[in-house]
Amino acid sequence: MMVSQRQTQGLAMTAKMQAALRILQMTAVDLSAYLAEEALENPCLEVSVPQALRAVPSGVAGSGAGSDFDAVAALASDRPSLYDHVLRQIALAFPDPRQARVAETFAEALEPTGWLGSPPEAVAAAAGVPISVAEAVLARLQQFEPAGLFARGLADCLRLQAEDRDMLTWELSVILDNLGMVAEGRIDALAELCDGTPQDVRNALRAIRGLDPKPGLAFAATEPPILPPDLRVIRKDGTWAVELNRSALPAIKVTEAPETGRDTAARTYATRARSRAQWLARAVERRHSTLLAAAVCLVRRQGDYLDRGPRHLHPLGTEDVAEELGLHASTVSRAVQHRMIETPRGTVPLRTFFSRAFTPGSGEDGPSQDALIALVGDIVAKENPARPLSDAAIAAEAKAAGFALARRTVAKYRDVLGIPSSYDRRQNARISA
Repeated sequence: MMVSQRQTQGLAMTAKMQAALRILQMTAVDLSAYLAEEALENPCLEVSVPQALRAVPSGVAGSGAGSDFDAVAALASDRPSLYDHVLRQIALAFPDPRQARVAETFAEALEPTGWLGSPPEAVAAAAGVPISVAEAVLARLQQFEPAGLFARGLADCLRLQAEDRDMLTWELSVILDNLGMVAEGRIDALAELCDGTPQDVRNALRAIRGLDPKPGLAFAATEPPILPPDLRVIRKDGTWAVELNRSALPAIKVTEAPETGRDTAARTYATRARSRAQWLARAVERRHSTLLAAAVCLVRRQGDYLDRGPRHLHPLGTEDVAEELGLHASTVSRAVQHRMIETPRGTVPLRTFFSRAFTPGSGEDGPSQDALIALVGDIVAKENPARPLSDAAIAAEAKAAGFALARRTVAKYRDVLGIPSSYDRRQNARISA
């Protein structure tokens, strides 16, 4: 039997490091609740919770503008939301705390439709786990009721429901993989791909229309709570300046330890309490400084978006910001998750400033997907309602503006914007007239 030694390097997460990461990811509401609970047990810690957040239950995420915040409107509804519905299933399906934490991170990325608003890679980074672990958790989440939740898009949502109803054939799978051809009316070509007839495709499409493309909307009974923004951006001396919204943050103060006399145990407890309070103060300040640094970087690199609108978003990912700030991408992802920023264009999620490149590998020089989605929206907004543009015509307009878009890409972006097909838009125009 051979015995050998091997030296490796690794990073062990201490309890304090884990706590600091949790603080970094907390919303202002959760942070206030966490610090208030700590202050109850720590005589060296004083916490002042902002008036605007005192009536809001912790764990609630939402958006809105500072002075318009309504604490009563932020109270949880008696009716279960999509998030509550999913959390109940997570509690039953994931007894392992690590997997449950990843599942909850996926739940936070859910859009009202029930689809995922972030790719699994971003969720894995936010949860601090390998992508393989995140994919395994996602596969289990996609078995939740109602079928179609946690889908990565329309085709994925319909496929999950077809599987649940035991109706997913090879032919139906091919059709779902080529929904762009359906939008373009290429039924004959799609029939050839399926080794069937055009009537077979039409029969399959009838079955697909019986599915629910947005199962999450069944839970959209109430609006999300309105919370004050975490940051503000204003114009100063010709440049954009970012500042923390201190009025929405808890104030923390470290006080002197109480007199303990000659009681050794009491003196030890007081020393530890003050040390804990000092560490908390530093961790909270690091949270604020990391959030502010990330926001400053985003605003500086996406100034064109603030000046000229969504069509001028540049490709920018968490890795780009992390590299500039000398941080890990997962740290940046935690810092910006559920953070709102008040801008002259309204209060928006800080993640609005991120955008993937339309052509992978093109860097900042190429257009972003969000910019081209906005372009499609602008083209449709300017069309004659009585003669709506087809997807091919929209693609031609985009090409004239200097951007080459395929018809299936236009159809995909229309779906993202919630814009009906040209046929449906024409019918709606006739009804309105």
